[in-house]
This record gives sequence, structure tokens and C-alpha cells, in this order.
Amino acid sequence: MKVIILSDTVANKEKVSAGDIIEVSYDEGISLISYKKAEVYEGSPKKETNRSVGLEKSDKPKPKKRSK
Repeated sequence: MKVIILSDTVANKEKVSAGDIIEVSYDEGISLISYKKAEVYEGSPKKETNRSVGLEKSDKPKPKKRSK
């Protein structure tokens, strides 16, 4: 079972940090979820965003500059 860790804890006999996505046994996953230290990970892909506004490789228009 894949889970995402919500707070620092120990799983699979290792220290894991908040935000980690790990594979654990079903029983260990259920106990972490019941302690509210983890949630089931669905595996939805992250939406890729282009934050390079104004750069040569950007597909966005350059920002307007203020005139004096």
C-alpha cells in the first residue's frame, strides 16, 4: 500500500519525513492512517506549470515595465 506521510514518524523500521511517499504493508499502512500520520496515496500526477514568465524560452508574453 502506498501512503503519503503527514508528520515525521517511523515506518518500515526507518525514519520518514512529512511529504514522503512510501510503500508499506497493509497492516502498517492502516495503523499509520488510524494515528493520522499518513493518508492513502492515489498517485495523481502533478500538473506541470511553466513559471518562466519573461524568459526567452517562455511561451508567456514579457511583463510590462513601468515608465518614469
